[in-house]
Amino acid sequence: MTEIKLYKTSTKGLKIIGMCLPFVVLELFLLSDTTYGTTNYVKSWLCICFFGLGILVGLFHTFDRRPQIIITETGIWDRTTNQDEIKWEQIIEAYPLDLFEQKFISLVTDDTYVFKKKPYKWAEKINKEIGAQNLNLHLGQININELELTDFINRLSKQKIEERRKLIKTFENKETKSSVSYFQKIVVYVLISLAMLFLSLSSFVVFMTIMIVMGISAFIARWRPDNAILRKYAGIATWFGLINMVLCIAVIKVYDNITEDVAEQVAIEIEEFQKLNTTLPTDIKSINEKLELNFIERYFANQIDYRTYDNDYELEANMLFGKRRTYDKNNSEWE
Repeated sequence: MTEIKLYKTSTKGLKIIGMCLPFVVLELFLLSDTTYGTTNYVKSWLCICFFGLGILVGLFHTFDRRPQIIITETGIWDRTTNQDEIKWEQIIEAYPLDLFEQKFISLVTDDTYVFKKKPYKWAEKINKEIGAQNLNLHLGQININELELTDFINRLSKQKIEERRKLIKTFENKETKSSVSYFQKIVVYVLISLAMLFLSLSSFVVFMTIMIVMGISAFIARWRPDNAILRKYAGIATWFGLINMVLCIAVIKVYDNITEDVAEQVAIEIEEFQKLNTTLPTDIKSINEKLELNFIERYFANQIDYRTYDNDYELEANMLFGKRRTYDKNNSEWE
């Protein structure tokens, strides 16, 4: 049987994971510095559990490969409606519906269609008030143009079975090309996010500029101007800014933990050298070679500038946002 299977995109799941994962990582780092049994310790675990649950939900949406909508030569079926297949002969009309930026296709059916699960009266009343039907195809998680699909459904409902087969085959080819295009779009979005992250961490001015653009875009998207294209790209810019902010916070926290740990190890080794030799080492390379560091830690250790004066020493390094910072040996942190 000729059929089209429409699947949920992984975008929603990836968005949920992308928003939750940085918070889980942050709280894990905070947890390592928190005393057991304290209020902050409990708060960290609550955050980890809450956002960890979000990651599980995101993984489910990402890897759920069950078809949501199946279109065949005999009818159409949507898993989210919890109803049986709707025969083409039973469809009078299909029309698109936009509710709070969620896309639907409402199906007007004749009296021959019997609901497996009859809608509640209050649900029927709400559907009537918002212009929906008792049968509505939810397209919020499917990457497809709702206007094209609506037109396609209306055409199929008025054709004979032989013509339906031809139309379904034609539409199936278009969907394959669309899937490739969608994958390319995801790759581009990932590359843009990485570029924004790199630029943000290189300059605080760039980071603040992105935040300002995000705020303006969020205002435009919320304002909902009549210009659909402007609203669309404002929404995309808002998401880019939000993801960039979360990634920056996560990277900064991880970076601070790594750099402080490396600097502390270097400082301890220098002081041990001073105790044994009653003098400070002339360079830091010999100190770094003695440390057991992974490749990330070793990379940062090689970026530390070491200099001595009188009977003391100083550690300096270029940090995120291009800022030059000095290591405070007493408080074990970068100033």
